Amino acid sequence: MQKILLSILLISGSLWANTTVPSIGSELKITIYNDNRAFINDKREVEVKQGKQKLVYEGVPSSVITQSVVPTFIGMKTNLYSQNYMYDLISLTSMLEKSINKTVAFYTNGDEPRLLEGTLLSINPVMIQESGKANIYTLERATQVIFSKIPENMITKPSLVWNMETESAGTLGIDLKYLTTGISWKSDYVLSLKKDVLDLTGWITVENNSGVAYKNAQITCLAGDVNKVQNRPNIERRVYKVKAMMDMAAMEAVQEESFSGYHIYKIPFKETIENKQQKQIGFIDKKEIAYTQYGIHNNNYFERYGEQKLVFSNTIQFKNTKNNNLGLSLPKGVVRMYQKDSSDETHFIGEQNVENIPEDENVTLTIGTLFDAVGEKSITKYEARKHYRNVETTYNVRNQGKEPLILKIKEKIPTYGDKIVVKTSCKGVCSVEKKSAFIREFTIRLKAKEKYVFTSEFEVNF
Repeated sequence: MQKILLSILLISGSLWANTTVPSIGSELKITIYNDNRAFINDKREVEVKQGKQKLVYEGVPSSVITQSVVPTFIGMKTNLYSQNYMYDLISLTSMLEKSINKTVAFYTNGDEPRLLEGTLLSINPVMIQESGKANIYTLERATQVIFSKIPENMITKPSLVWNMETESAGTLGIDLKYLTTGISWKSDYVLSLKKDVLDLTGWITVENNSGVAYKNAQITCLAGDVNKVQNRPNIERRVYKVKAMMDMAAMEAVQEESFSGYHIYKIPFKETIENKQQKQIGFIDKKEIAYTQYGIHNNNYFERYGEQKLVFSNTIQFKNTKNNNLGLSLPKGVVRMYQKDSSDETHFIGEQNVENIPEDENVTLTIGTLFDAVGEKSITKYEARKHYRNVETTYNVRNQGKEPLILKIKEKIPTYGDKIVVKTSCKGVCSVEKKSAFIREFTIRLKAKEKYVFTSEFEVNF
């Protein structure tokens, strides 16, 4: 097949030699980004002759960004005249398409097929007119067609072809760098809740749909949003899909560091990522992380209305600090939460997308709706005139469960003004915290079957 590939690349009348760059012994590094892109750095060596020649660099992905390809030649003086990216891959369909109106051999239908020659007229269905006759045969199967040669400019795998000249024979080093789409990574977290602490496991999930496999590669994942030019023209390429698989790699200490405003995660061992494969590599395994759990209701509406139900989101929060057995830069991803019941059976209780979370920041996750926290809110005073508002809200909060609950109500005053006066009857089991000039948060701690009623009032001139 290699000889066939090299013969395809010959230009009529050219005296240039042709050499395929071997992939064995290559040094491969991959940096993968969140936006379905990767930076590939592949180093290989090839034995070359002196003078003009073609180097065929196989294994380039079908999704390569051709404008990003940067080859560097090491070890001898070279002149690079042109670079071609060839991606028209050999298949039965493509061979048929390129043979229309050309002479092909074929076997006739039936139990005793005859081998004939004719002109291929169409491929769906396959119709051939016998040479020198008016007979037109419609074949039952496309595989009855026999090809005498591979059509021009077709290859077995996407490749770069360099027309170049070297000053001497010997070993030529090639350092190839390029960007490709079709490779992405994300974080997946598993959070196991206990009574007062939780365990957190994190996986780097790499998915390769680039069109080629990357063998024995050093992998780095970059967390952060890299700026890129939009509206890159699309090049139509033939992609053949196979079923993806999951590979759970053994957990080792992934090395994390700050880099140019981003965070990078270096996998400390080499991995092979097959095409159409999803691979998971463990990078976090932290135990006994303290957390708090509460229900929260956000109130941003203070116009005239009747009684409304209070709905509390079941929320957990923990500190991403070393003192809390964590203290890591957590790249964005999906957190899936689990908890055991009284009979020690594990249940899935919720999931949430999270953005990048730096070290020493709080992590806040919503599990779902808090079942036993109920209540109502109503406007019990409303005075409005030009440049003035005076609004009082009454909250009736109840814990209908068998366990104590911490409930929070966050108010965001909707009108900005020159002077704001706030009042509240919150006391005892209720406390209030000023978050900003226009936001305050009430915290109510209720025992089982306990209820609490309080008012919140604001007066604003604007």
